[in-house]
Amino acid sequence: MNAMVKAGERVLAVEGAYNVRDLGGYATKDGKTTNWGAFYRADGLHRVSEQSRAALAGRGIVSVIDLRHSREVEEKRNVFADYEGVAYQNISLINPAKVSSGAVRTLGDLYVDLLDGAQAELLRIFTVLAENGESAVLYHCTAGKDRTGVVSALLLALAGVPEATIVEDYSLTAACLTPLMDELRADRPEGVSAEVYEHFIGCDSGNMVMMLEHLAEKYTDAEQYLRGIGLTEAQLQALKARLVG
Repeated sequence: MNAMVKAGERVLAVEGAYNVRDLGGYATKDGKTTNWGAFYRADGLHRVSEQSRAALAGRGIVSVIDLRHSREVEEKRNVFADYEGVAYQNISLINPAKVSSGAVRTLGDLYVDLLDGAQAELLRIFTVLAENGESAVLYHCTAGKDRTGVVSALLLALAGVPEATIVEDYSLTAACLTPLMDELRADRPEGVSAEVYEHFIGCDSGNMVMMLEHLAEKYTDAEQYLRGIGLTEAQLQALKARLVG
């Protein structure tokens, strides 16, 4: 199945957010399909209207994981931070946009760094993802591309989705983020040139290819990676069961 199949269902219409997507409907290598309505990925939720917030909760989302760092959380407060019936957690991953002007790197390098250097944080994230039973979980960062993209890639890889499809899912962000680009440019960190920053708010598929290649070469696959960072067998099986019914 091509990643664009059911794109109308995949990309949710949310007032105030642009990159809210369902991870369901992707074909796996063994001919199954990822479940709709289990895991949602998103960009920032600070602008989401009350009506759309209620609509998201109405999809059975009982847990929201905010991957942004403390300054982002303080400046742009998550609408689910105090929403009754939804457990909100802030588990900060590094901000890939914060690069030193003297050591320009690619997003692919930073995704690799997340796999290697943010294992404690990724363990916390995947523990939450694994322990919500039949309920839905939404996780997000600012653009829903980098930190969210790494988590999404690991989930889809654990489900057995082919690498080419995982890359397509990552690349789908480019079209979704078009209305958000001016806001992202306005948040360019001090000391980073506009030219360099364009690469970091872009969505070059080669970045995800680089991460997936590193995952295979160093850790074998997503299941071995998640087991290695401390996820239990019961948690792994729960995740796989929730991903593919």
